[in-house]
Amino acid sequence: MSRFILRLIVLLAITSIAHAQQKYWIYPKDKMEVSGLKRHAEELCLSPIVISEWLGAYSVVLNNQKVQNLRKNTQLVVEKINARVKINANSHSINLAKALSQIHADTLIRLGLSGKGIKIGIIDAGFLRADEDKYLKEIIESERILGYKNYIEQETMEPYSGDGSNNDYHGTNVFGFIAGKSKNNHIGLASGAEFYLARTDQADKEYHGEEDFWIAALEWMHSQGVRLVNSSLGYSDGFDDPTTDYKKEHVDGKFSAITRAAEIAIKEKGMTIVLSAGNDGNKDFEIISIPADAEGIISVGASGYKYWNKLSYSSIGPETLRAVKPEVSCYAAAGTSFSAPIITGLVACIKEMKPDITNGEILTILKRSSHLYPHPNNYLGYGVPNAHKILQLMDSSDYEFGNSHLIEANDSISISLPKSYNIMAFHKKDEYVVQNQEKIRWDKGEVHITRAEGIAYTTVATDSLVWEIKWIDD
Repeated sequence: MSRFILRLIVLLAITSIAHAQQKYWIYPKDKMEVSGLKRHAEELCLSPIVISEWLGAYSVVLNNQKVQNLRKNTQLVVEKINARVKINANSHSINLAKALSQIHADTLIRLGLSGKGIKIGIIDAGFLRADEDKYLKEIIESERILGYKNYIEQETMEPYSGDGSNNDYHGTNVFGFIAGKSKNNHIGLASGAEFYLARTDQADKEYHGEEDFWIAALEWMHSQGVRLVNSSLGYSDGFDDPTTDYKKEHVDGKFSAITRAAEIAIKEKGMTIVLSAGNDGNKDFEIISIPADAEGIISVGASGYKYWNKLSYSSIGPETLRAVKPEVSCYAAAGTSFSAPIITGLVACIKEMKPDITNGEILTILKRSSHLYPHPNNYLGYGVPNAHKILQLMDSSDYEFGNSHLIEANDSISISLPKSYNIMAFHKKDEYVVQNQEKIRWDKGEVHITRAEGIAYTTVATDSLVWEIKWIDD
């Protein structure tokens, strides 16, 4: 996709939610660099969409009254970007699953992005009755399932039949959260993609023999041209033979063959892998499952919806692992198996816009668009991604959103912030490791935070603003 078209997409995306407004370029008569243009916009209480150093201008969305007021300023030139194009919300309604609403996916859908042309691999436990699922009907009937391998019952060539003992619905549900669509109802983002399916896990058994199937499926998918893979499978403890359980110290990014294979796929084969972080957060194992520990993999945790806290079951990142884990999170009511597919659909849209984008670039964009950036933790990683920010970063990779604040305090501090019912505090023993999370009550324009024993940092976050408090001793 050309940079011009990408820039146009960004402009359209951010303005599509505005009713009866228009895009304009604002040209200050005094030539300015980017930093000066940002300050200029702030002084006029304007929110720039794109800041162009080449043009010495920035684009904004304005209503007619605002345009008239600005044109009275003799130090400005206000130029309509396209006199024939007006931006209005689409007339048809879009109904989104909660997780899609949380990441502002309507912006991508209104732009017509659907992962079209992207091959997605799904490695899972079975796709029972997927052909009867109304959200997957269009994909299956249009013959966009391009390949299927069953590593459990190798003679089985058809993915949708079987009974609960030999197959299950887990992969069907995952598939839906990646790509599901029925009329204007969306539960996934990649409804226009093509798919390769692999069954590598048997629900009624847990043994290490399934892990080589996973590796085989990954290599097969690569041979078919697949460069984006979702797997909502993971391995920790609970094997049929307890002596073969993984130990916490094995989650180190290199111990298991399946982790090493995932890293090869990412670093040497140009693949992007999105993986569920695991559901051991409230169990003894607690930390992410294997192979979510692979460096470069996009592991996804589960956040709440009303409050963006870590849901109790969502696995946390090990304190000893070098990389931030999970990388990002989003809402899922029934396990990280169903948060990872949401991010897979989001990545498919990113790849549709820029097919040659690298895994490293995708990771950077996801992290920088997420609500805790630049202060990740081992509960939610960098937090919940925002599609609006993703589009801005794809147009201007060095764009700074200015939504984070670093402050120091002794034992307590009050923070002024706009009214919000979604305010979370993550109390940390260092810059990364969370000791506990707390829902914070907004009161008369501020919140009050008190330091607890053993806490060195506290991150306070709404869905759009983040403060990092460094606690200092007297």
